[in-house]
Amino acid sequence: MGMAIMIRLPLALLLLTVSVAPGAEPPLVITGDEQKRVDFTLPDAGLPPAPGVANVQVFRATRGDGDGWTYHHHVDMGCWKGRLYLAWDSCKKDEDAGESRELYATSSDGFMWSEPKELFPQGLSTHLRMFFFHASNGRMLAIAGLRLSNDPLTERQKGPVIVREIKDDHSLGDVFLLRAPTEETKRDVPPMFDDAPDKGFVEACNQLLANKPFLEQSDYGLLLGDRRMKWHDSGAWPADEPSRPHFKDRFGKAMSFYHRKDGALVALMKWGWVMVSRDEGETWSAPVRPPTLVAGMAKTWGQRTADGRYLLAYNPSLAERFPLVAVTGDDGITFGGMRVIHGELPPMRYSGLYKGIGPQYVRGISEWSSDGSRDDAATWLAYSMSKEDIWVSRVPMPAEDGATGWNTYSPKWAPVTTAPEADGSTTIVLEDGDPADYARAFRVLDDPARTIDVTFALDSESPGGEHLHLQLEGSRGRRALTLPLAGKSARIRLTADAERGQYSLWDDDRIVAEAKPLGQTVERFERIVFTTGQRPATHAPEQDRPVRPARFRVTGLKLTSAD
Repeated sequence: MGMAIMIRLPLALLLLTVSVAPGAEPPLVITGDEQKRVDFTLPDAGLPPAPGVANVQVFRATRGDGDGWTYHHHVDMGCWKGRLYLAWDSCKKDEDAGESRELYATSSDGFMWSEPKELFPQGLSTHLRMFFFHASNGRMLAIAGLRLSNDPLTERQKGPVIVREIKDDHSLGDVFLLRAPTEETKRDVPPMFDDAPDKGFVEACNQLLANKPFLEQSDYGLLLGDRRMKWHDSGAWPADEPSRPHFKDRFGKAMSFYHRKDGALVALMKWGWVMVSRDEGETWSAPVRPPTLVAGMAKTWGQRTADGRYLLAYNPSLAERFPLVAVTGDDGITFGGMRVIHGELPPMRYSGLYKGIGPQYVRGISEWSSDGSRDDAATWLAYSMSKEDIWVSRVPMPAEDGATGWNTYSPKWAPVTTAPEADGSTTIVLEDGDPADYARAFRVLDDPARTIDVTFALDSESPGGEHLHLQLEGSRGRRALTLPLAGKSARIRLTADAERGQYSLWDDDRIVAEAKPLGQTVERFERIVFTTGQRPATHAPEQDRPVRPARFRVTGLKLTSAD
């Protein structure tokens, strides 16, 4: 694993600031006992997965090929003319250090993504947490901070903003200044937006500048100047607020917003701060950290979902940035049913300043970043993995135990696809050409089962002699059985009995293991898993390039279980 440097506030200070005034109702409540059961010795913290989630790697950093830039972070999503848009910040090695660029990719289905392109000319831009704004006149804008030099940047140095239009045909318009520098610069800068001949573009820019919650997403409210919320000034906080001396320069980072069912606007930010506005962001309730929302320096994301409910996504830890979980609710106030969205933890491959391991800085598609052109009964979430790779997750609604389907973990060099067949069976294809990762697909059983019976045909192309692994898991991912499956083609049947602690295996109707003991005892089976193996213990960055892939095709898969 590459060495990383990351700054964290002392845990004691984080614990100190969990406060809601006595007798006051918290603006947000998370029910359930999942938070009490987290175990950070496990990549998924031992929490149940949200069934049917697809994890898709959009971009993979590598020094083996290409330009070798390995810092990728600060994602945002949008929707425009039926396509998903995903943008992120990219630096050579360290966060906000030296030359940077803003990249973007698009997809019509969320699974196959275009190759990244520059959202703005390289060296001109820096991230502002958000990239996309859809105006009420039908225009879609892309924005970023204006970089005036290649010197390392802090968030408080980000003030000038550049903007361009995303056209109906998905091409990019000319670059303009949206917010001019307040000091002289030797760098040539674009013209101001109101000099543009397109009045519709100018109108869209003015709408963006008038939208306080949208601009408040950038740290410390700096893009709003005197219009920013008063809580950015620590002098506005009560003198006895325990957070005051410790968060003077840390409050107001990475905000996200959603309108809850009663019409109030909710603001979420790092460290679990929550505020409410009933006048569209003109005034805000005092900041509080609800005790049931345990979140640290990574982002907390909230939004209304396609089924009219609400979802929060975050890392449920004051210090760690894994796993990525979601809770859901009906009114935007009370949430529950914590489920894992991304529970894998691949190794950090490259060193870099301020890097920490895990799926982090999650964002979805905000109400200001979509033209509503997609009819998708799912929520899309985007995040970086360890500030190296860029991922999205498709979360079917509802994101609770009622959903069904296969969960997939699909790295760019180890893709996974699943498809239902007309006869009720399932086809799964797993490839693996990634020297540092694997492909994985699993199915959460509708109900935990004492017995399981699974049949399928397997076709393998394995130039390096790799095996497909079939696994059965119980509660909290306890692995009852792992079977490496060899051979170019086979018809497999597996039966297992948790109560007896036994399994039997058939290969082309020939029994090859009868009443063998399970590897570990479990009370019931909860998941069936296919994976292309294990991650290597060590990985050399100079060898970080794709290898000739193994390919495994599982067809005619049928599964029965009973309690």
